[in-house]
Amino acid sequence: MKMPSRAGVLLAAVAWLAACVPIDEIATGSASTLSAVRPDGAPFALLDPGAAELDSLHFKIRAYGQDAARQAADQAEASYNRIMIDTNLFSFQPRQLYQIVVYADAREYRHKTGQPEWSGGCSIGNAIYTFTGPQLAQTVAHEMAHLIWFEFMGRINLDHRWVNEGLAVYEELKAAGAQRQDPFAYQRGTLRATPLTIDQLVHLVPATEREKSVALWYAQSHDMVRFFIERGGRMGFSQFLTCLRDGRSFDDAVSSSFIGQWRTLDDSYQAWQRSLQ
Repeated sequence: MKMPSRAGVLLAAVAWLAACVPIDEIATGSASTLSAVRPDGAPFALLDPGAAELDSLHFKIRAYGQDAARQAADQAEASYNRIMIDTNLFSFQPRQLYQIVVYADAREYRHKTGQPEWSGGCSIGNAIYTFTGPQLAQTVAHEMAHLIWFEFMGRINLDHRWVNEGLAVYEELKAAGAQRQDPFAYQRGTLRATPLTIDQLVHLVPATEREKSVALWYAQSHDMVRFFIERGGRMGFSQFLTCLRDGRSFDDAVSSSFIGQWRTLDDSYQAWQRSLQ
């Protein structure tokens, strides 16, 4: 998020948040060997010889130095715990340790992964690739939400994309705490006045749309997931995810999960709209 103008700040925010989308959808990396592949087809280069390795409860960290590895592990475990609380998926057990590779800086990360200038991190298989810097905790939280999502869901359903991305952004902003400004501040008026329809929310493909539409899509996906968790309740949201995983429709998932609150996705959408007024 480096561009100075209002439009630039917004578009940079969207690009940053979107960094993982194409990677997640083609997740082909090997979890055990970290044999991730660059966009040009070459394998990712890992850290230089002498880097530290550290195992925590849920993660295998590779970073330059034990202190850096410990800091990354602590941040990752904090994010994992927040995600478990927000989704109420305490019965979920990862198949193996998630892996996090922390490059020394943005230059090494981009050189060794082939990611674009605006990328702060990416995830492939069950591994996260990022770099040391102020964005580390937020990037890990965002990508960790995706890794847990795909492992819990077990398959990719593009209709669920907005829930997946909304949860990842929700966790990213929580990891940032009070230190990070609202990246969607300039979208709030549009959300209140002319939000995307449910059909647009479900079927918009960020990589193929105009920047303005994508910005609104991210803002609305995040805010509706926030509403589901904070107004609908974490137990309800957990049941909602379980219903989607089991192949049930959005309407069925809403009525079965948020009992006494909303009967259909449109009911929850209308309630969300009213909450913005």
